[in-house]
Amino acid sequence: MDELALGTVVLATNGHGEFAQEMADPFLGLDSVLAAAFANLIDTRMGVIGRVVGSEKEPAGGHTFCIWADANALTLDVGHIVVAFSEEAAVVGVVDEPRRYSDVQSFLDDYFDRLVDGEIAELQATKRPEILVFIVKTLATSHLRADVESRRPPVAGPVWFATEAAIRLALDTEGFTGFELPALLHTNGNYARDDGGEIVRTEAGQPLFQRTPVLLDSDYLMGPEAGHANWTGQSGLATKTSHAVFLISSAFQRMKAEEHSVAALMFNVKGSDLLWLDKPALPDDEALQTAYEEAGGRLLRRQDLDDYAAFGLEPEPFANLRIFAPFRPGLEPGQGDEAHQGPIRLARFVGKEGRSRLNTERTNEHETANVFPIAWSIDRFLRVPHRVFDRMDLDDKLFGLVAEVRDMDLGSLPEVMKALDAAIAEASEAGDNSWRGHNRYTIIKFRNRLKSLGSKFGGLLAQGDLDPSGCPSVDEHFADQELRVVDIAGCNSNVQEMLVSSVIDRIWKKAERNELGVKKLIVFVDELNKYAPGGGEGGLRDVLVDIAARGRHLNVVLFGAQQFRSKVDDEILGNCGTSFYGRVGDEEIVNAAYRSLSETVKTELLGLPKGRLLVRHAHFRAPLFGTFPLQPCVAGTVGQRVYNTEGAVRTQHPGDPLHAVLRDLMGAKAPDKGAVRREADGLDPEAVRGLAGRLRSAVTVNPRDRADPWRTAQHQLARLRRRA
Repeated sequence: MDELALGTVVLATNGHGEFAQEMADPFLGLDSVLAAAFANLIDTRMGVIGRVVGSEKEPAGGHTFCIWADANALTLDVGHIVVAFSEEAAVVGVVDEPRRYSDVQSFLDDYFDRLVDGEIAELQATKRPEILVFIVKTLATSHLRADVESRRPPVAGPVWFATEAAIRLALDTEGFTGFELPALLHTNGNYARDDGGEIVRTEAGQPLFQRTPVLLDSDYLMGPEAGHANWTGQSGLATKTSHAVFLISSAFQRMKAEEHSVAALMFNVKGSDLLWLDKPALPDDEALQTAYEEAGGRLLRRQDLDDYAAFGLEPEPFANLRIFAPFRPGLEPGQGDEAHQGPIRLARFVGKEGRSRLNTERTNEHETANVFPIAWSIDRFLRVPHRVFDRMDLDDKLFGLVAEVRDMDLGSLPEVMKALDAAIAEASEAGDNSWRGHNRYTIIKFRNRLKSLGSKFGGLLAQGDLDPSGCPSVDEHFADQELRVVDIAGCNSNVQEMLVSSVIDRIWKKAERNELGVKKLIVFVDELNKYAPGGGEGGLRDVLVDIAARGRHLNVVLFGAQQFRSKVDDEILGNCGTSFYGRVGDEEIVNAAYRSLSETVKTELLGLPKGRLLVRHAHFRAPLFGTFPLQPCVAGTVGQRVYNTEGAVRTQHPGDPLHAVLRDLMGAKAPDKGAVRREADGLDPEAVRGLAGRLRSAVTVNPRDRADPWRTAQHQLARLRRRA
């Protein structure tokens, strides 16, 4: 390759492709007017890295063009962002498919030339010329005139690596109508430099590459312009949930900075994945750091902390986490003697009292102050008969009988069964074999179906009458910065579908009445292909489609994830303004859902490492690759090993459970954790933890305590200190 054809000087390189000399003229080959106008877009220190090339068969276009790479541009690769020029504009594009060209017409020609006759090979004085060509997809153009939007292809001229300013141009940040929301970090092929212009290096002396935040427009993620996000990729390999947690944390911090209230609702469908999001990924306590490492966890590395700093975010866990879980099958309220004690207060199962009965893996009695029960009496089920009974059973006759019984306002399943037995007896004695116009056999059928509900919805259907007072509800209004997790991992599919569909349906109705309690609510649903399959039917599918279509106007944002994008309803995907792709299997990548991606990008997705994603956003003209740091919370499996054992008590400050209760009772008015810890320092840990459990009950009963729970807690702590 003729280096001088680039209009550059020949540059020496080392094994890492680092340029040892600076450009003699960094703008060589570029018009002086363009050089002056767009100097901030091109990395002149790295120099010219290639040249735009067009041919008869592959001409440069307004959306795609080709470049051939300088032999010394060893860092240039797929996914990097470069800058070329048309007559009066800078053209920023992302490098896509690489190809090497030579003058060999077939593979056999090269074989015979080089291997068949060794003597000829030894006499061959020259190396066969080859060029490396990349296809580049245009991301943005910047014209000399601000009022002109250019689509002209770049001319045959030099190409540079893009600076951070050029990448922001490619992200269209100036066109954002909302605030900037960090999502990924893009790594380019040029080197990062300090304020003095020197290359930044690692401790081992390796040069660091330029890293630029990939920013999303909040109006196109959180609404109202567009909305919603979707993740796809193989389970365990695509880091879908980890990035969703990171993006929710990013949204929380940015919304708080913009003084907008936000909350999130997530459904935990796998083990302990989302049960420890209130625990930091990098704890201050050295004993906890050691416990993390012994449990196989990864602490935040220096690179992770640098990434958070580049995003302008703090690696903090969610301070206001509340977990809701149904009961374990067979341990629902109303079992045994409880059924004869009148209405059962759900509040008695909050905290350590319910830890052995709730169907959740967060069971350490010292870590359950923010774990709350879900149980529904029979009337809640009778309101949604289409989700309870088989479609073939639910004819007009049965539907009418369900409505009749529901209007009787019976509080428990035993009361309903008793009423049906009485109705059957009355119908048997009636001349027309009916009760209130309902045939005796329809009543018998209804009673038989109700008998199976205990096993079908085990853990969710209470056998007795419930008193929900004093116990938070999973579908009540949200507090600012609250993360609410519904743990359905240990439930059967009937309970899972009932909980997801009913909770989302109720939340959606609150949104329609403007009763969410926050400006924006994020709803995260994993295994979206299960709840809204393509071509499927059902109440939940209809609700999710409605949220995808209208949620951005009603302040509800749908974050969905699945292994198979091709299996999700098209209306939901079509309304998602942002999509993330992790590693995808070869049986999925051939589907038409990926037809807009190039073959090179598809191949990249087949082997994408964990922590790296492809993102498409409403402002991006082409998808971009990026990475993200470890999530700010401990991984679920590590949190389970560290915090869900009796040994975890020694690594937790005794004031933390009390702070969790105060935060739940007081919301934003709660004292900070440091203040609570100072009040509890030096006191008996078991006594302080006992106080945390008693405080919730006291606030429920006594209006004076309800007015200022923190003051009540301080009085109790002072009493403990006097006794000590």
